[in-house]
Amino acid sequence: MSRRAKIEKHEIRWRGVAVSEGVAAGRVLRIHTGGRGNIYRATLDPDDLKREVRRFQAAVRLSRRQLLAIKRRAEVALGAEHAYIFDAQLLMLEDRKLLDEVEDYIRQECANAEWAVKVASDKLLAVYAEIKDDYLRERSSDIEDVTRRLLVALSGEAQSRRLTEDAIVVAEELLPSSAAELDFSHVRAIASDAGGWTSHTAIIARGLGIPAIVGLRDLYRHARTGDEIVIDAGRGEVVLHPTGATVEHFTEARKLVHAGAGVATDGGGVPLLTTDGVEIILRANVELPPEYEGVRRYGARGIGLFRSEFLFTQRGGAPTEDEQCAAYTEIAALAGADGAKVRLFDLGGDKQHNTGEFETAERNPALGLRAIRYSFQHEDMLRTQVRALMRAAATGRLDVVLPMISDVSEVRRARRIIEEERARLGAEGHATGELKIGAMIEVPAAVMVADQLAREVDFFSLGTNDLVQYLLAVDRSNDEVAGWFRTLHPAVLQSIKRTIEAAGGAGIPAIVCGEMAATPAYALVLVGLGARVLSMAAAAMPRVRRTLARVDAASAREVANLCLDSATADDAEETVRAELGGRWPHLFSPENLPAAKSGE
Repeated sequence: MSRRAKIEKHEIRWRGVAVSEGVAAGRVLRIHTGGRGNIYRATLDPDDLKREVRRFQAAVRLSRRQLLAIKRRAEVALGAEHAYIFDAQLLMLEDRKLLDEVEDYIRQECANAEWAVKVASDKLLAVYAEIKDDYLRERSSDIEDVTRRLLVALSGEAQSRRLTEDAIVVAEELLPSSAAELDFSHVRAIASDAGGWTSHTAIIARGLGIPAIVGLRDLYRHARTGDEIVIDAGRGEVVLHPTGATVEHFTEARKLVHAGAGVATDGGGVPLLTTDGVEIILRANVELPPEYEGVRRYGARGIGLFRSEFLFTQRGGAPTEDEQCAAYTEIAALAGADGAKVRLFDLGGDKQHNTGEFETAERNPALGLRAIRYSFQHEDMLRTQVRALMRAAATGRLDVVLPMISDVSEVRRARRIIEEERARLGAEGHATGELKIGAMIEVPAAVMVADQLAREVDFFSLGTNDLVQYLLAVDRSNDEVAGWFRTLHPAVLQSIKRTIEAAGGAGIPAIVCGEMAATPAYALVLVGLGARVLSMAAAAMPRVRRTLARVDAASAREVANLCLDSATADDAEETVRAELGGRWPHLFSPENLPAAKSGE
């Protein structure tokens, strides 16, 4: 950006990942959560080493007191079930192996405490950088956060931040303890360059109901404290130095969000019907405890997908049968009569978790030992999980989803294990409930044999995120090939239609999960392809409900057919822009339609 542009403060727009719904306008509060950049190596005299170790130990004690205070404050603001995210940091400050490593480095290398902390944390961060799973990789923020806190404690710098006016926090990466130290009564929204849906900042924002957008890349570099800024987490958009017209547009958008909140809250008791009378069921995708409240608030018709891997990350290892049973019982109670679909642990490969075993990195983890394959390889873990699910199903409606199915034999093998464990539970005197079995349709092989699979299972769960990734051979987390990840690619649309038709032919439901269902324009196309059950993050439900209640399924089918006839993803996206904008201009403006690719 030129110097002239900076002085005139021309309007600049960013697109990111919306992790907490809402619209907000305010002034930038720029927060730097670094502290590692100015660390230097100092060589100490041997006589000074004991004193340096004591200085480090004092910094650890101070950091621990600060974190305990932050946790207590978070318990008041968020509830005890959300404040658990600070336990991992407290455990790090009590980890003798880590603390001894720092102290030994000080003594053996005659180094200052700051440098020893940096060396130890860099080793840990290098390990986390190799982890492919998004959730676990983002846990590296705990290491960054503890490191920053220790370095600040060693320097004596104050950390508290008191806000004197309403603000929108802008950061490169808002680390959890920094977020918890903010006065959230004055924070309207959060925008950060880094982070993802499972980052701690996202968890905090959702728990408090504060709009948040992450993955903005270089917003922090351009923004200055006091700059005017608006964010729309419905569209994942941030505007710095907005014009008067833009502010007015965002103000209207905020009114619509507030106006729709009541509709969304009451939506669970009122069927969602298109204008021509077709019922669409909206269910919630759930992974983390902070998302539970959204299931109630936004009127979800049960839980369409519970990602059970959280039980590993919460505990730091394999959860016991009783621990799992308690968690699934809670999910069943949350879902109510509509029930919950619980996906078996999607572990292994690119989703490494601490299972208590040494696991070597795979050459191509996305295509390796993961999901149902991993469960069969670790059959004791699988049997423990299905036992816990059947026991919890005695208290409420639960179904099980088999991840990454590619062959009918996998379904049959899983059914056999479930029935064996049901018999054992009965012999042990445990009450069990029925478990309907569904298959995740997320690899091309499952699409090709969908007719055969539909005769073996009770329902399909269509995972659009992975389906697009595997169909188009595009890693959706790799920025280098992000342009090839095309949700409206004809192959994707044809695969979805084929799967839904196979389910319909067998008389079983097909639940469409993933980000595609959570985007109003794509949700309309899905309805046109025959989808009648959509599952998404609960926060996305209000906008999808508002849209689908004002369109007709017949027209949606016409639009979907035009997309199916497209030769390229570009053609399909242009069809969606033209048809939706032309038929329902009051619902679809250019900003909430698929953007044209550069060079078109």
